[in-house]
Amino acid sequence: MIYTSRYSNPELKTGNYTVVGITRGAPKFPLRYTLAGNIMEIAPPGYLFNEYNRERFTPPYFQHMDRVGTARIAQILQHYEDMGKPVVLCCYEDVRKPGEWCHRLVFAEWWLQRTGEMIEELPDPSPNKWAKQPEPQKAVEPDAVQMKMW
Repeated sequence: MIYTSRYSNPELKTGNYTVVGITRGAPKFPLRYTLAGNIMEIAPPGYLFNEYNRERFTPPYFQHMDRVGTARIAQILQHYEDMGKPVVLCCYEDVRKPGEWCHRLVFAEWWLQRTGEMIEELPDPSPNKWAKQPEPQKAVEPDAVQMKMW
């Protein structure tokens, strides 16, 4: 099983996963788990670093991934899957934030289109400060009824 996630997902601390970076560099903040490696082939090429529009990012990223090819990516992923745990491909962004996206989601989309295999986002148990909070329920007061005295 392969997932995507962000490096700071606390679920990764459980030790139940083989965690692999898909970024140009390792996180500068402390991790409470071991990174098994980094797949540079999935990291965006430098010319896409400052592209923040997903619609403009996706076609050149797909072209980049097509040059790498599904066979090469499958070979690399198999190496990590052979370690016996689900593999989690990590980068930095918290995609629970409305409007947030990152290359890991675009990679999962590319992989699905090219192989038919879905890569899901690993559930994140940390509080989601962007989740819409339910509106507090107001107490319902009964309708006023005019009473007769006699």
